[in-house]
Amino acid sequence: MSKAMSTHPQARQQTSSARALSRDVAVAAGVSQSTVSRALRDDPRISSATRERVRLAAQQLGYVPNSVARNLRERRSRVVGVMVEDIDNAFYQELLADMHQELLLAGYAFTLIVDPLHLRSDVARLTHLLDASLDGLIVTTATLGSDAPATLQRRGVPMVLSVRSVPNLQVDIVESDNVAAGQLAARHLVSLGHQDVAAVMGPEVTSTTQDRIVGAKQVFGHSLLPHRVLHGPYSHESGHAHCRRLLQSEQPPTAIMAANDVLAIGVMDAARQMGYSIPEDVSVIGFDDIQMASWHSFRLTTVRQDTKSIAVQSARRLIERIEDPNSPITHDKFPVSLTMRSTTAPPK
Repeated sequence: MSKAMSTHPQARQQTSSARALSRDVAVAAGVSQSTVSRALRDDPRISSATRERVRLAAQQLGYVPNSVARNLRERRSRVVGVMVEDIDNAFYQELLADMHQELLLAGYAFTLIVDPLHLRSDVARLTHLLDASLDGLIVTTATLGSDAPATLQRRGVPMVLSVRSVPNLQVDIVESDNVAAGQLAARHLVSLGHQDVAAVMGPEVTSTTQDRIVGAKQVFGHSLLPHRVLHGPYSHESGHAHCRRLLQSEQPPTAIMAANDVLAIGVMDAARQMGYSIPEDVSVIGFDDIQMASWHSFRLTTVRQDTKSIAVQSARRLIERIEDPNSPITHDKFPVSLTMRSTTAPPK
């Protein structure tokens, strides 16, 4: 291996010319630049063979990592922004923890930007950060009607849309297969014999809501009546209020599909306060599988999305976009699975 590496054209060039950069090491070792930085920090996720290959290439090229010089030379802060809608939502807390860990391992810090849906995404208030402080953005708050992602793209801001997507926008996207998630939840309820189902969904302007309801309708067909599909914030309060409305109707549904686990827990709390037993009187299913969903008080049946993989891949994609702005656009879509617990059963 050492003989082949010592005769690499890039290696010969660097030993006699300019100071070697991490991209030169990446070419010589046959890996990405982000892998170079991880390997030289002994990141355990990089195999020992790859770490050794990178170290050997760095030694032969005379590459010496220098974070201060590198940041000045590349005009980078090694700080990225992460936009979330609500830090009180347990889903975002889990997402942020895994993003932070991945960015830290790659030598990046992040600035948290809370962007509530009702405020929309105001690009103007990000200008001072984008001009001076941030190398790029991970955006988890994109809405279908927002022009902020397109504006940021035109300005050349390295960006990854995480969790939610926007159609016809040439940016990197990391999300779950939300159509399949809707199908999975609907099939589960149909398999139990439910025909009178309601859906407590998130805002209509988010791709997660749109895709999950599309998937559910593909299974339910016309049995999911329009007036049984209710929209609101992804919050406990919204789930609670919509559940009360549904169960006070002339013909309460036998099952309620909630667009995330926080909504589902709000639904469960309202149903129990009204004297309904779960799942004997009404079944409830959520999405996400946050840690709280497994607590004994809830034991929520839910469609699990791989939050950790989404967080890690979002961080990696942004770093790759920062370090190689001309690389091909990617769209990562992670599979989902059903986690069966104790909130769903056949109707009476």
